[in-house]
Amino acid sequence: MIFKKKAQIWISAVLYILIITSSIVLILKVGIPLLEKMKDRSSFSNAKETMLQIDRTIQEVANEGEGSQRILPVDIKDGKIKIDNNEIAWELKTKSQVLDERSSINFGNLIVSSNANVKTYEFSDHFVMQTEIEGDIFNVSMEKIGSENNFSSINTSNIIRDVYYNGERLGGSFNFLVNGDVSSGTGNGYTKMIPAGNNTNLGKAKVIAHINSSSYTYDLEFTLESFADFLSVELKNVN
Repeated sequence: MIFKKKAQIWISAVLYILIITSSIVLILKVGIPLLEKMKDRSSFSNAKETMLQIDRTIQEVANEGEGSQRILPVDIKDGKIKIDNNEIAWELKTKSQVLDERSSINFGNLIVSSNANVKTYEFSDHFVMQTEIEGDIFNVSMEKIGSENNFSSINTSNIIRDVYYNGERLGGSFNFLVNGDVSSGTGNGYTKMIPAGNNTNLGKAKVIAHINSSSYTYDLEFTLESFADFLSVELKNVN
């Protein structure tokens, strides 16, 4: 009887130790990603405030005129800073969802974005949308036709001017018809890029072509997303 009682005490002690060990492992598995997420959010918040301060200081110096100077301490421990083409950029690679993917938010001159690298350029007669995939450049040139207040002759097969991948022009043609109706490919209308103008660090950009043909009135929406080597096209508002 005494032997069995001792054995029971020993077994209870072992179970108690195992329970404690399991609890510690669980905390480590859940806690480490949480700490990393908190660390990245803190780094993001600090970098954002630093960049806003840099912007405020630049504006102050510019307003004060020639000869104005400032000493601005910059303390960013994580990520990396790039200064290129009149832009100061801070980049942080993280698995934590600090921002929604392919999102872009403007705070005055500061653009905060996540997986957003689309650039747009607007010229007198065409638009360009561009993205980069692991160092490879993909861009699409599209016709600038009329305006919402001034329709011009439009042919859907000519809306896409050129498609380039790493500087090499890709061959082929693009034809867009509604229900196979040839007459739906021509008419009058306009194209516009959203957002308009020259932009950087966008999650995506699009060109909308509005076509008023003899058979249908509709929109074609051409969208380029960040890190994509293709252009998606949607047919909308068919009447």
